[in-house]
Amino acid sequence: MISTQFSKENISYNYDTFMNMYRRMAKIILSMFTYENLPDSMDQRFLEQSLFEDGQASVLYDTDKKLVINTRCADNGEINIYNLPTRINCYSVNFRTDRIVYNGIIADTLNKETQAVLMLNDEERLPSWVYVFEYAERLADAQKTIDINVRAQRTPILILGSKKQKQSLENMYAQYDGYKPVIMGDEDYLSQDSIKAVNTGAPYVADKIQNLKKEIWNEFLGTFGINNINVEKKERLISAESDSNNEVTNYALKSYFDARKRAVKQINELFGTNIEVKINADLFNIVKQEESIITDYDMDGIPDNQEGGGLNE
Repeated sequence: MISTQFSKENISYNYDTFMNMYRRMAKIILSMFTYENLPDSMDQRFLEQSLFEDGQASVLYDTDKKLVINTRCADNGEINIYNLPTRINCYSVNFRTDRIVYNGIIADTLNKETQAVLMLNDEERLPSWVYVFEYAERLADAQKTIDINVRAQRTPILILGSKKQKQSLENMYAQYDGYKPVIMGDEDYLSQDSIKAVNTGAPYVADKIQNLKKEIWNEFLGTFGINNINVEKKERLISAESDSNNEVTNYALKSYFDARKRAVKQINELFGTNIEVKINADLFNIVKQEESIITDYDMDGIPDNQEGGGLNE
C-alpha cells in the first residue's frame, strides 16, 4: 500500500510541477501584447488565447448582433497564392459561420458581412503553446532533480533487507522520511543482523541545477524575443521602448508583432475601426513576477530570496 501511495503521489507531484511551470510561462506569452481602441464586442483575452493555442484567430462582423467579434477559426476551401486559406470556418461556443478571408489585395471588394480577417500568431502560423510546453517540461525536470537532490541530503540511505521484511522496511523508511523522532519496529522482523543501511553519499548539486534552470528560462524568453527588449532594465526603459513599436528590431519578437500589426491594419480597413496593437509596457513586471521559479536555493531547499531571484543573480 505504501509503495502504491508513493507512486500516486509521485505522479501527482510530477503533473503539478509541470503545470505550475506551464501556466506561469503561458501567462507571460499571453500578456506580450495589448490592444488599444478595441471594440467592446471583442475580447483581447480570448483573441490572444486563440492565437496561443491555435496559431490563428478570426475577426468578423456578426450579422445577427451587428457587432465586430473575434473567434477561433479553421481553414476551409482553397489555398491562395500566398499559401493561406481563401475561406475559414469561424467558430466558438454556440457560434459558427463561414467567411471569405479578406487579405487587402482587392480594396474595392470590401464586404464586412461576408468577409473576415485571419490573424496569425506569428509569420509561420504556429501556436505558442508548443514552445511553452517544451520549456515547461525542461524546467519541471530540472526542478524535480533539485527536489530529489535536496531530499537526498536529508535521507541519503538505502535500506537493505529480505522480501519478508519489505512492508516493515517501507513503514520504517516512511517514518524516517517523515521526520519521526523515534522509529518503532518489531524485533522479530527487524534486527541489526537482518537489515543494513547503506549511505549513498549523494553530493549536493542543486545549486548547479538551479543555474541550469536559469539558462532554460533565459532560452525560453529569447525564443519569444523578450530578453532582447531588455527585461532586466528598469520599467521606465521598457515603457519607452514599448512606445517605439515601429523600431522593434528583435526578429523573434518581430515575427509575432508584425503578424498582429498586419491583421489589425486589415481589421481597420474592413470594419472601419481604429485598433492599435502594442508591446505590453508592463511586460517587465510580469516577467519579474513569474521568474521566481528560478530562485536560488540553499542546501535546505529554501529560497535564498523569498521575493524571487533575478535572471543574472
